[in-house]
Amino acid sequence: MIRFEHVSRVFHNDGREFAAVNNVSLEIEKGEIFGIIGFSGAGKSTLVRCINLLERPTSGKVFIGDEELTAMSPAELRQHRKKIGMIFQQFNLFASRTVYDNVSLPLKGSNLTKEQKDKKVRDLLKLVELEEKASAYPSQLSGGQKQRVAIARALANDPEIILSDESTSALDPRTTRAILDLLKKVNRELGITIVVITHEMQVIKDICDRVAVMKDGRVVETGTVFDIFANPKEQITREFVENTSNMSRIYELVETKSPVVELKPGEAILRFRYLERNVSEALVSQLSRKFDLDLNIIFGSIELIGENPIGGLVVIAQGTSDNINKAIQYLKDKNVGVEMILDGRTA
Repeated sequence: MIRFEHVSRVFHNDGREFAAVNNVSLEIEKGEIFGIIGFSGAGKSTLVRCINLLERPTSGKVFIGDEELTAMSPAELRQHRKKIGMIFQQFNLFASRTVYDNVSLPLKGSNLTKEQKDKKVRDLLKLVELEEKASAYPSQLSGGQKQRVAIARALANDPEIILSDESTSALDPRTTRAILDLLKKVNRELGITIVVITHEMQVIKDICDRVAVMKDGRVVETGTVFDIFANPKEQITREFVENTSNMSRIYELVETKSPVVELKPGEAILRFRYLERNVSEALVSQLSRKFDLDLNIIFGSIELIGENPIGGLVVIAQGTSDNINKAIQYLKDKNVGVEMILDGRTA
């Protein structure tokens, strides 16, 4: 659906060059929700604005389907932009216009009759559950309601693609959840490809099918959301993943010598990472019986990504050194990631 071929976007400031996007090649499939994540300044927003050429690449090509946008005339590009909707962090609504008028604005100049426009606007307001707010003004709406209006407006021209640029960053967690659910509904019911730009891995986990991780203008890692969470390869990706879980607190507790991690002779602290899409096996009880171990769970996190469970445990294992080693090998054979956090064994 969307293809970048060696795209770069270079800015010049006071005689110096800055590559906001640096030689990115990437494909986004039709009908998926694709996430682009990175810290501030990573280049993610610039990359996404290259999709509709609001930022024209300094070099490289951008394709929508089989058509190259970077080779189009301004008139051709204007027509193609109508099929790409955008929603933003700050909503970008017209304060002097009602909700109805904000949603109908993209239809100005279309070939629809007045009755057809009215039906489309009211159908969109029904989709985003704001039918009763048609005559309200943005100042009378909550942040979540404003974003719903922005989503309805983005859908007015029947787009094939929606670009969501940090669209939940200004919202509280509960409202964020509702907006993400709405975007999933739009994707599911209308088949629209959605590209989500965010600096929050929780957003990626909640809504996306695949994700690209950006750093310093480059895409450093891509994959399904499950695979990225189960086995992040780059340090920056591991940082994003750790920030969505309490599991990483174990390192802080070890560093500060918390009483929680004080070990007795023969004990070790292990971290298990489930790497398979099925984590239903009763591994803790299996280890306890099979290798005569006492296992005290310090942290645990099992959650769903899509319909697949993923997570891990941090445990204090007590037993003979040999049995702990055998248990670690047993877990590795089952493709469970095992990390020795702290080793208090003497034999």
